[in-house]
Amino acid sequence: MRALVVAFLVTFTAPANAHEFWANGAPVPDWVKKSCCGPEDVHHLTAQQVHALSDGWHVEGYAQVLAYGRELPSQDGDYWIFYKNYPDGSQTPVYCFFAPARSF
Repeated sequence: MRALVVAFLVTFTAPANAHEFWANGAPVPDWVKKSCCGPEDVHHLTAQQVHALSDGWHVEGYAQVLAYGRELPSQDGDYWIFYKNYPDGSQTPVYCFFAPARSF
């Protein structure tokens, strides 16, 4: 599983260098990269765990509703959400949410 997560992160983040440089072009320190978007932050979801309701995306396991428009196009057709769970039960905001294209 860990290898799959690493392969996913390399495949979909390397071309954009999103985790290599800050917006100002300065390199992101290794300690930041290790603290953010690590394997424990990746949640690969089935279609049954994600619900597109009138007020936004409802993702099982994540307490907040995600507004439409926050999602990024999923390149593999699966749902992926990145956030951290803390021991006290709290959660970070979502770092990234990938979803297949919706058809209405």
